[in-house]
Amino acid sequence: MFKSRFILSIAVATFFVGCTVKEEVIKYDNKKVQASSELKKEVKQTVEVTKPLVVKKEYKVSQNEKDFLDILEDDSYSSLCGSKNKYKEIKALENSEEKTNLISELFVTYVENLANSCIDVKDFQKKLSAKKYDEMNQDYEVYLTDIKKEEILNKFNSNEISVKEILDLYAPKHPNFFKFIEALDKNSLTTNEYKKLKLNIERFKLLKYQGSDNFIQLNVPSTDFTFYEDGKVIKNFRTVVGEKESQTPVLSSNFNYFVINPTWNIPDSIAKKSIIPKALKDKNYLKSKNIVIRKNYNLDSQKIKFSDVNWKKYLKKDVKYIPYKFIQLPSTRNGMGRLKFLFKNKYAVYMHDTIGSWRFKHKNQNLRFASHGCIRLEHPLGLMQYITTNYTKHNYSYTKGLYDSFKTSGISLSKKLPIHLTYITSYINNDGKVSFYKDRYDYDKIQKLNYNL
Repeated sequence: MFKSRFILSIAVATFFVGCTVKEEVIKYDNKKVQASSELKKEVKQTVEVTKPLVVKKEYKVSQNEKDFLDILEDDSYSSLCGSKNKYKEIKALENSEEKTNLISELFVTYVENLANSCIDVKDFQKKLSAKKYDEMNQDYEVYLTDIKKEEILNKFNSNEISVKEILDLYAPKHPNFFKFIEALDKNSLTTNEYKKLKLNIERFKLLKYQGSDNFIQLNVPSTDFTFYEDGKVIKNFRTVVGEKESQTPVLSSNFNYFVINPTWNIPDSIAKKSIIPKALKDKNYLKSKNIVIRKNYNLDSQKIKFSDVNWKKYLKKDVKYIPYKFIQLPSTRNGMGRLKFLFKNKYAVYMHDTIGSWRFKHKNQNLRFASHGCIRLEHPLGLMQYITTNYTKHNYSYTKGLYDSFKTSGISLSKKLPIHLTYITSYINNDGKVSFYKDRYDYDKIQKLNYNL
């Protein structure tokens, strides 16, 4: 019994001694691990302190890039169009090579919009070719510029030419272009009015300016003739333009020459619609109007007697060509009046004097949409005087002498003078407010922007 207790005591004592020794070893090991860990931290901190400091270089955008972003802030040339969100994204980016590349891409797009407008040209031309518009002889010339991307980017990235100088090469020369842009923000416009004003801004871009600050504008909706020199109006008067069924075309050309005491080569369409029916009813009609008939529009060509031709067959709806030509000789009764001003175009349209001057004095503007497409002028003699003095090699006494002689004479211009037949339905009043003309030819309806406002 004693022996057993003794053995048990030794065993218990041995157990506790063993436990004590092991615990001391574990404590010792923890201290070593902790010491080792602290040493590593010190070494790591020492390495980090002695590591060389790297300074990140700041990326800078060029002066042209800065200036372009400033222009986009107000959209000074009204050519952001459908790229407004893209501009906001670029503006939010930090300066980087990516930002520079995106700015360059947007610059090319901006130039394209400035040069060729944000009108959906393809859709517009498709609508014009539709039968219902074709029957009304709607002609609207669109002048697009070939944008050379590489050339534009070279100029932009060189920083030798300012952004403004580059954009001004493509901006419309019409003084109302920037006035209309300013009016976008200064006026309280309805959504529809804003769209109309923006559409008219885009129409200025589609004209062909040919690098001249001197030009004539004939605006159809207002029936106004306006002569600009160095951006200022030097002449302004009323006109009579084409009715809706025989519209005055929209185009850009050069004023080439004018004819004093002209003959009127009456188009087949007018002969069919007006001259032949009247001559069939009244045998003296042609003589009273000083109209003769020839084989062609040359007065020296074969003479034709009205009574020798069966004219009724040319009055049929499907007949468009008449093999005999009606010519009105120079006189005070001539439909052209005493003066005719010509510019190259494929529609046989020109400006001329008129015997129906009463239309200019009437308050009813509907009466000034009455021609077959040509433009009747309120003050043709005054225009001849100014053109002679400033754009030909002659003096006014010379051309006035020709005028008084009643003989047909042609005078060529010696200086370049562009002319634009436009369709602008917006105008700015003297108080700076935007107003609108009637949409006589429905272009406000059939022309659309290529993006959503």
